[in-house]
Amino acid sequence: MEVTQTQNLIKPEIKSIAISCNTFLRPEILEKTLNSIAKLHIPDGIEIKVLVVDNDADASAQAVVKQIQTDFPFEITYKVEEKRGLASARNRLLKEAINLGVSHIAILDDDDVADAEWLYNLVDLYNTQENAFIISGPEYCCFDGDFPDYLTNNNIFVKKTTKKKGEIRKVCSTHNAFFPLSIVKDNDIWFDSSFVFMGGEDGDFFYRAGKAGYTIVFNPDAIVREINGKDRVNARWILSRNFYNGYSGSYLQYKAGQKRLRRLLYLIKIFIICVLNILISPFSIIFGLTAFYNVLGLSSKNLGKLVGVIRLQPINYYEHLNGGINK
Repeated sequence: MEVTQTQNLIKPEIKSIAISCNTFLRPEILEKTLNSIAKLHIPDGIEIKVLVVDNDADASAQAVVKQIQTDFPFEITYKVEEKRGLASARNRLLKEAINLGVSHIAILDDDDVADAEWLYNLVDLYNTQENAFIISGPEYCCFDGDFPDYLTNNNIFVKKTTKKKGEIRKVCSTHNAFFPLSIVKDNDIWFDSSFVFMGGEDGDFFYRAGKAGYTIVFNPDAIVREINGKDRVNARWILSRNFYNGYSGSYLQYKAGQKRLRRLLYLIKIFIICVLNILISPFSIIFGLTAFYNVLGLSSKNLGKLVGVIRLQPINYYEHLNGGINK
């Protein structure tokens, strides 16, 4: 359900921030994330707390948090959310941040490392742009290992942005976002459990927050970098990720079950594009492996859009990418 537009929203002053992330079976990478948080440039006069919510019932990240906590510059709160699924874990993150009593939350992923000025730049734009309630920033890629150029140069990893500082957006992602917790407390906006293992629940969350009047603005200087290893830098993962990105995009756009004519026209358009992709793909190898895998990825994404707009049902993204561990 969409939240109606709210007028004359009061923008809360930043008094305290929970720097937060969800994690699942990535303790080694989580340690890198926490180490990057320890090196952040913190704006003056703001209390910082760190929050980690583990979606593994066996608490696989607990040892890393305990080890790093000894010399860590901020208080770390570690919680386990046993109910599996992205929406469940993210909602627990919001609940625990509210329990900490902080005014704002900054979120990144457990496979991201933050640049030293990440938080400072998020806060700076929030304070200087009047209509900026939610601040998002870019997520670039870095690689944990040496991989072929035709894979690392794939469009799924080469994330460029032409968005300007202060530019208004309709959606953003939890891999890099900052906002007041009043969005949750005052409007009862939470992550939609129907997305469960599919992904896209963050885009849906921020879209509804935007509809409620909380303007989303972009800051290209607030940078995090996603760590990618051999589990991702391969053709299977690239094609699967593209497919589910396309699928979740269609689901997010049409899940309300309305706009039937628009949905039909979209379906016809994507079907034609998929046919063209199939025809073009074999010839793209002429331009090299990078071009070939980029075309295959695009074809997979459009196929995901087609299947998504036809089915309009949640799908288990992680069942295929992670061997079903998220079921």
